[in-house]
Amino acid sequence: MDSKLILIATALIAVLAIIAAGSGLLLPDTYKNDTISGAAQQQGNDLVVLVLCVPLLLVSGFYAAKQSLRGRLIWTGTVFFFLYTYASQSFLTAYNNMFLVYVAAFSVSLYTFACSVLTLDVGKVRQCLPHAPVRVTAAFMFFLCFVLLLMWVGGIIFPSLLAGERPPVLETYTTLVIQALDLGIIVPLAAITGYLLLKREAWGYALASVVLIKGFTLGTGILSMVVFMAMSGVEIVIPQVVIFVLLTACCLGLAAAFYGRMKPAVADRAIYRSSA
Repeated sequence: MDSKLILIATALIAVLAIIAAGSGLLLPDTYKNDTISGAAQQQGNDLVVLVLCVPLLLVSGFYAAKQSLRGRLIWTGTVFFFLYTYASQSFLTAYNNMFLVYVAAFSVSLYTFACSVLTLDVGKVRQCLPHAPVRVTAAFMFFLCFVLLLMWVGGIIFPSLLAGERPPVLETYTTLVIQALDLGIIVPLAAITGYLLLKREAWGYALASVVLIKGFTLGTGILSMVVFMAMSGVEIVIPQVVIFVLLTACCLGLAAAFYGRMKPAVADRAIYRSSA
């Protein structure tokens, strides 16, 4: 992936995210058509976007453009966060003046993430991680699958199907967007990553490095959502909060282990394949 393309994509995503998140926090009418819970969750995530994720995107993008392996992987994981965030806002948030910004951020993040993954030299990623906590990380990936299946399928979807009623968490919304994204993307991705890690496949190392960054950033966003929900008087499900705190802490710890154990001699080399 060309260095100039990395910088351009980084700048575009950052600008779009600042506009969208800034609007959500500073303009009271942005989420006026959402429920109290929905608006609180989105504002909580907006805060994390501005305070944590945009700076992380800019710094990692700078180092990715300089062909740093750590920078490239952290940048790709952060782009994945923006892809997930603005996919959910494009499909879930009640229509507002930021709709086209959400769609633009979603689209740019989608193609940037795909381009980064497809041009990543996964062989070099594995070479620089000879001491990565492979088994522990694989176990965590399977645990993540189990937790999401338990919360969304066991806790929401199956009970509503058995009762023949719509899930209470829908409130005034029409479908379970977050659950669809988690069950359709995150659960299979975590399962595949765990399997590839156990097989010591190069893609397992690369995907794990990316998923852990996305998990940490998204988990931080969820915890911020909880705070905003509590401030808005929305009832908090404490067991779910505890689970998300645990998952976020695990992602942060494992990410630190992965990136902290990279071999510097390899980590500082270029990792881009020349394109035809």
